[in-house]
Amino acid sequence: MTGRQGDAGSAYLRRSLLRFTADPAAAIVRLRALYGPGTYGAPAPQEPPAPLDPVTEQPPIVTSTNRGDIAATLVHLYRGGPAAELRPALAGYVAQATRGLPRLAANVALVLDTSGSMRGYGDREWAVMSQAMALRLVLSEVCERLTVVETGGTAQAPAGSADLAGALLDALGTGPELVVIVTDGYENHLPGDLARVAATLPRAGVTTPVVLCQAAFTRGDDLTLRDPAPELPRRPFWHQDDFAALLPWVFAHVGEGAEWIRTTMLTRLEGGR
Repeated sequence: MTGRQGDAGSAYLRRSLLRFTADPAAAIVRLRALYGPGTYGAPAPQEPPAPLDPVTEQPPIVTSTNRGDIAATLVHLYRGGPAAELRPALAGYVAQATRGLPRLAANVALVLDTSGSMRGYGDREWAVMSQAMALRLVLSEVCERLTVVETGGTAQAPAGSADLAGALLDALGTGPELVVIVTDGYENHLPGDLARVAATLPRAGVTTPVVLCQAAFTRGDDLTLRDPAPELPRRPFWHQDDFAALLPWVFAHVGEGAEWIRTTMLTRLEGGR
């Protein structure tokens, strides 16, 4: 070879490599792919683009209380901590998380899974429920109108099984422009019912977009068997930091979301968040 920049017309190159093809131009393309950037006229390597969102270090060991300030405060509240101190702190953390975000001019319905599995047990008790509630609180600040339909017990006392399909129909009955289902993915009440209803909606003339946000305990959770409606757009989340990408993904499914995303991204580019 005649150097990193290469000489596509050299006798050595043509004798040793290009003799194996009838199309020298195609061979040059292959050489560039083989030897990487900077060779044979290939573009020089560039610095990767800076991320719009700050890169944060995630905890090496995940617990119920190190998955973001909002969820951690909720866990302490659920476990009977001093409400007089925790509730003002919770309001402050929600305000901090939503500061600078524009309002979404849309009517959004939230189906919130409040079944017993959302509470969890042992070291994971309240972890998933608190993260789902954290998303609910953020959505309530960002959405111009948010209607919440709980299914199972209540957010303060999760119990029983969640009727996700029935709750979806109730949510659609409020006339929303977007339905967001927040669940851990366990459908213990009439398994498969949500998938059947979701598949039937377009045939019934329902065009309202429905998305599923799946609350997990860690980034590495195996969610293979926790997909109650494979046809629905789905995105997992486990940490408060996930909201920066989760909200644009959710709002991209509604017409008014384009302006929300544009405004938010311009704010981030200008360093406002």
